[in-house]
Amino acid sequence: MKARKPKVTTYDQIQDNHATAQKVEEGLPVMEVVQFAKQAGFTNEELARLIHIPSRTYARRIAGKSRLKVAEGERATRLMRLFDRAKDVFGTDENTRGWFNAKILALGWKTPLEYAQTEPGAREVENIIGRIEHGVYS
Repeated sequence: MKARKPKVTTYDQIQDNHATAQKVEEGLPVMEVVQFAKQAGFTNEELARLIHIPSRTYARRIAGKSRLKVAEGERATRLMRLFDRAKDVFGTDENTRGWFNAKILALGWKTPLEYAQTEPGAREVENIIGRIEHGVYS
């Protein structure tokens, strides 16, 4: 039987958002993004494309274990947040990745990864995840 995650309170979410914002402002360590990519099944090239960093620049940042710029960190944390939210619904990294790469009618036949390239698009993807979670979509 799958263990349920403890319920996150508004206070916990505020604290988590505060910590994330601070990390992004200081420069998100690229190795945190690399760790997420390995766990989620993204290649370095895919992740670089998704967070709008040239592959060679991303590779240099990894080699130097440096930090992302604020805009890059925002895009990376947006992707990580969405992936974690979707994984709560779909259960595994593989299922979540499959859903993120599926063309969806509600997104104009774009994939959630394509649609989530902007904050408003990411919010819509998050809305769809919520509807799936509550049985509105199958």
